[in-house]
Amino acid sequence: MDRTYFPSVIVLLIVAASLRGCWSKSPNIIFILSDDLGYGDVSISAMVNRTNEIPTPNIQRLADEGMRFLRGYSGQVCAPSRCTLMTGKHLGHCRVRGNGGAYTPLRKTDVTVASVLREKYTTGIVGKWGLGDFNSSGYPLDQGFDYYVGQANQIDCHNWYPEVIQNNTVGNCPVPLNANASQTTCGDHHSKCTWVNDLMSREAVDFIRRNGQPSAAKPFFLYFSTTTPHTGFLAGDKSTYAIPAPYDSRFHYADDMLSMFAGATSAQDDFVGAVLDEVKSLGIDQDTIIFFSGDNGPDSHPLGFFDDPGPFRGKKRSLHEGGIRQTIVARWPGHVTPNTTTQHMFAFWDFLPTAAELGGISIPAGIDGVSAAPLLTGRGLEQKPHEYLYWEFCHGARIKGLLPQQYQPGWIQAVRYDVIDKYDGITEWKGIRSDRGELLLYNLTGDVSETYNLSSKFPDVVQHIVSIMDGAHVEDPYWKSSQNRTDKCCGQCGSEAGCKYPCILINSSSLDGKPRVSPPLYHIAPYHLEGTWYAVSDYDENITSEKELQSISIQLKPTHKTLTISSADNCFHDSVIVLKADRQSRQHQVLLQSGTDVHTQCHGYERVGSLHRDGNTLYIHWHDGKTAGLSSSQWEHKIWKMPDFDFD
Repeated sequence: MDRTYFPSVIVLLIVAASLRGCWSKSPNIIFILSDDLGYGDVSISAMVNRTNEIPTPNIQRLADEGMRFLRGYSGQVCAPSRCTLMTGKHLGHCRVRGNGGAYTPLRKTDVTVASVLREKYTTGIVGKWGLGDFNSSGYPLDQGFDYYVGQANQIDCHNWYPEVIQNNTVGNCPVPLNANASQTTCGDHHSKCTWVNDLMSREAVDFIRRNGQPSAAKPFFLYFSTTTPHTGFLAGDKSTYAIPAPYDSRFHYADDMLSMFAGATSAQDDFVGAVLDEVKSLGIDQDTIIFFSGDNGPDSHPLGFFDDPGPFRGKKRSLHEGGIRQTIVARWPGHVTPNTTTQHMFAFWDFLPTAAELGGISIPAGIDGVSAAPLLTGRGLEQKPHEYLYWEFCHGARIKGLLPQQYQPGWIQAVRYDVIDKYDGITEWKGIRSDRGELLLYNLTGDVSETYNLSSKFPDVVQHIVSIMDGAHVEDPYWKSSQNRTDKCCGQCGSEAGCKYPCILINSSSLDGKPRVSPPLYHIAPYHLEGTWYAVSDYDENITSEKELQSISIQLKPTHKTLTISSADNCFHDSVIVLKADRQSRQHQVLLQSGTDVHTQCHGYERVGSLHRDGNTLYIHWHDGKTAGLSSSQWEHKIWKMPDFDFD
């Protein structure tokens, strides 16, 4: 397989779209966002081993009839990607910089692409949101959208057969066929229940049909955000990709997980096809521009079979190219020349200014994006390049992609920019550093897999990138940057109550001096906890030296659910956690609510605690009869991890 990216001497060629029609009115705008779709999972991406290619004919049709941005960039994980896509701000300025949209929702003062387009457009979103729950300031109807049907909380989005969804002003709208949905009640191929992605696809098509009529007073903007092929569950189904017919019968690999993942990816392609067919049937092809992309790198299945990350290092949650690189497509018949490509870097934060310019609306001040409208309207020579692209993120473990992660866990920053020389061509610089430590420098032009650290050879480039990093980051009380190796509060301050674990041991008080911990774990089905978990003795430094000391098993009882934790630790033997359904929200498969208790006996003392989570880590906040908070730090150190699992 040829992994060559660019020759060492290259001139950046921008293939401009030719304006064959008259751009006389604002086009309808559709952005289709796929969830955890790997760079190599679609046929439109270059430099990928196609031995086990998943057919994606409709996404290929988008590319054949439109323009591919070969150097497209998203965020590194679900919520930050959606924040930067909606607000036009990079990850140093975004309101949401980690998967904490429920705790740190967008505020009413934030400007989104929907609030900008609403001046001239009917605006709608269908599917996954992740930037603010119902009744919060970040809810879509408070962020410029006229219409919303979907799942606002991205943890709820893991449930592929939800009993309720959000329907505009109704926060708990029943899905009739999904009451007490389970492997048993849904029947063979889940035919008796409703897969939320099928439902959202129908809603997207219906939105287009309602608003794409010749009599429509305004053009429309639709943000269609699926939850495929991200893992999704159905109670009682052990598959991490609980897809229904016909998708579950399309592929038959030796590994069932790969078959189901391929089916979920194929379903995503069907959803794209449904949009394309509806636009064509309404006769609004030339009046509608359609964008398509994945939201971050691949995850949650063996990555080598489909070559999901392509030639890149890293996966979801990584700031290596494998976590953020996308092939982004834009199709606009009669305006964008078919089957064209461009090397122009298009980042998610470019969508807002691009949509605004296409819609004939002033681009708001204070954003980081660069409009790509010149490329899409035949004015390629007017296209402005990016000065740089910037990301930041906090993660407490190494990212295990096909190629090992080069940087240390912690608070990570990354910068991308090009240097173009008429003699030497393009140099694609990429810098990554962890906890403000040593910068790793790569030249992607000849090293797309980020293998060779060139920092010692180009100190001037290192200095320039460090200055960009220092200037691009704006400190935020909910997404604090790390100052040293022991400060892991970055990305964990997702609640107004204060930092989550493990920051409680470092920043153990808020303004009133009282200890703070994260809220109890919500919206995770019990069967998500099935399997072997590993004890982590030192959360910060010894993640890689985990030992199997405790195992977690689920015991289903007629009246309630219990989780039993057994270990050789006398003070932690056979603890029982009572799992209660959240009847108020009618989500009967929800794992915990605030009344959940953890009980154990230790040296004659009864201990009571509550279960919490941080990323893919579970921990217990212990109480006893004598204190209102932690009795000693050793109790909160009872934490576990499961390999290759996360709650994102």
